[in-house]
Amino acid sequence: MADQILRAVAADGGIRMVAVETTVSTRYACRRHGLSYLTTTLLGRAMAGGLLLASSMKTHRARVSLRLQCEGPLGGLTVDAGRNGGVRGYVAAPNLELALAPGGQFDLAGAVGKGHLQVTRDEGLGDPFQSTVELVSGGIGDDLAAYLLHSEQTPSAVFVGERITRKGIRCSGGLLVQVLPKAANEPALLDLLERECAAVEGFSRELEAHRGNMAALLQSLFGALDPQILAAPQPVRFHCPCTAARCRAALQLLGIRELEEMIVQDGGAEMTCHFCGEVYHFRAADLQQVIHGLRAGAVKLR
Repeated sequence: MADQILRAVAADGGIRMVAVETTVSTRYACRRHGLSYLTTTLLGRAMAGGLLLASSMKTHRARVSLRLQCEGPLGGLTVDAGRNGGVRGYVAAPNLELALAPGGQFDLAGAVGKGHLQVTRDEGLGDPFQSTVELVSGGIGDDLAAYLLHSEQTPSAVFVGERITRKGIRCSGGLLVQVLPKAANEPALLDLLERECAAVEGFSRELEAHRGNMAALLQSLFGALDPQILAAPQPVRFHCPCTAARCRAALQLLGIRELEEMIVQDGGAEMTCHFCGEVYHFRAADLQQVIHGLRAGAVKLR
C-alpha cells in the first residue's frame, strides 16, 4: 500500500487539514540506515512533519528542510521534504536505543535532550527562509506546532505517530490542523479547533486503523468539523537524488593536489550519501579522469 498525502479544508474553509502516511518511506529509511526502533520512530515522525510543512508551499519544486540540533545522545537529525511528495532524511546516531520510558513508550525526550529545531523553506524562486525555535519536547509534533506558532504566527496542531512491533513498522504518519490566516482572528473558531484537537486520543491507533485511507482518518478524528477533500491523494516516497555524477562533481571541488594525494595514499575514494546511505566508489583511474578534466578546464581559462 503506497504512502500518500491528502489536503482538505474544514469549518467552512477556515481550517486547513493535511494528513500524510509515511509507512513505506519509513520502512525504507530504516533499512537504508540500519535504524533502531527508537531512531526509526524519530526519523519517521520528522519525515512526516517535513512533508506536512512542505504541503502548503506554492511551487512543485519547493522544499522544506528540518534540522534538529540537540544535546542528547541522538546527536541530531536532518530531513529534506518536497512539495512533490519526495522525502529523505538521516540521524546522527542510527543505532541508538534507550530503555523504555514509563508506560512502555520510547524515551524520545531522553534521546533528544535540549536543543533547537531549524526549519528552512525554499520555494526555488529566491533566497530560502530560515527560522529556529527551541525544542519543546523532542517528540517532533509539539516542536513543529511551536515553530508554526512562533515563526509563522499560525495556530496549529501537529499529530505524528507510529505503531512498531518486533516484526517492524506497522504504520507511520502525521496530521496537521491549522486555522487559516483569514480566520485567525475568530475566537470561536480558535476555541473550536482547540476543543477538537484536545479530544484526539490514540492518534497512532487511529492511523493504523485507517492505513491507506487518509480521508477516513480525517473523518474519524475531525468529522464534527466537516472536512472537505481538496484533491485526490498525492503519492509520497523516500527519494534521494544523489548520483555518481553528482559525487564526481563534488570531487572536483577538492582540487588537483588533494585528488593526487588520495590516489597515492588510498588508491581511490569512497563517498557516502548521508541522506540515503548509498556508497559510491571511485578508483584511481576515475580520479585521474577528474584531474584531467580540471587541468583541461584550467587550460581553457587561460
